[in-house]
Amino acid sequence: MNTFLSSGQLALQEQYLKFVAEQIAPLALALDTEQVSSKEAMTLLAKGGYLGLTVPREYGGQGLGAIELVLFAEALASASAGLAVALASHYSVVELINKFGSDTQKSRYLSQLATGDLIGAQAFGEEKAGSDFKAVQTTATADGSTGWLLSGEKTWVVNGQLAGLIAVLAVTKTATDDQLSIFLVDGTPGSSIEVGANKAKFGLRSAATCDITFKEYKATGENKLASATSAEVESQVNAVLDLSKTVVAAAAVGIAEEALKFSAEHARTREQFGQPISKFQGIQWKLADHSVESQAARLLTYRAAWSHDEEPADFRKFAAMAKMFAAKTARFHSGEAVQIFGMLGASPDSPVERLYRDGKLTEIFEGTSELQKVVLKEELGV
Repeated sequence: MNTFLSSGQLALQEQYLKFVAEQIAPLALALDTEQVSSKEAMTLLAKGGYLGLTVPREYGGQGLGAIELVLFAEALASASAGLAVALASHYSVVELINKFGSDTQKSRYLSQLATGDLIGAQAFGEEKAGSDFKAVQTTATADGSTGWLLSGEKTWVVNGQLAGLIAVLAVTKTATDDQLSIFLVDGTPGSSIEVGANKAKFGLRSAATCDITFKEYKATGENKLASATSAEVESQVNAVLDLSKTVVAAAAVGIAEEALKFSAEHARTREQFGQPISKFQGIQWKLADHSVESQAARLLTYRAAWSHDEEPADFRKFAAMAKMFAAKTARFHSGEAVQIFGMLGASPDSPVERLYRDGKLTEIFEGTSELQKVVLKEELGV
């Protein structure tokens, strides 16, 4: 797959795959069964330098683009798709500060995010405000001339238990105005911030997820991202989510590719009626369809990442396309992999059972597939 990738990017891809095979793959089962914590895995990513890929060099990062980020996420998902989703949450905070942070915020946070001294978590969603930003109920009430008191509950926060830095979407309330704002806050639990237990889910288990409650958390003006209107904040949130959904699309590609690998291997070695099941046309056609759609998902995801770096005006459109198509491919073809394995595929010991569970959730995390269709409808002007 050299169409979009330079020789340098191909070399990085090999480096990423080697790191994942040596450091993450041996932990994949333990991560899924939560015998190894996400914190331990994120520490490995930090030591490898993989939490600062898109952080500018002046702040201690590698200064790479979205292409390199999705290459790493795809490689990571070949062992642990949940960890790739955790990566998406971290990089959504990096993206927020890269694009919209002040010089002070960049100096304060980016170097620590690059080293893993801070893990980023994006806390936009609420029980009654998933993708509907206008329904956000978390408030930031003016406290003096420059301070704010944050109160409210955020749900399904990926990395919430690990986070040293949380990006919080809230309604700022002053004597004259209410509008959306984003705050960068310290995630350390205390009397004014309550971090809930890990929320159980059937897939993407290595993406530690929790609820976070703010009880008059004291924030300063320096914690607040600059914005003039709620519409501007919505634009900032969408820009961040477009990158994180592209990372989730890359995770879905990793799932689809692993499912294809295991399906083909099993079809070649599993015998029925005196021959490998790969000799049956029904199996051959499943694998053929899988290979085509997996490559199409990969190309769309790379195209989205390229748009982020080179043609930002098209990024939102291609991010939605990539997320919708790659997630559908991961969900459907991981299911077909289970079908090829038969009852063996239903066993927790099967290599495709976890892929099936993870694949479905890529259709939900960072915006449902239905929401991506809404985005595409808007991009088409209909």
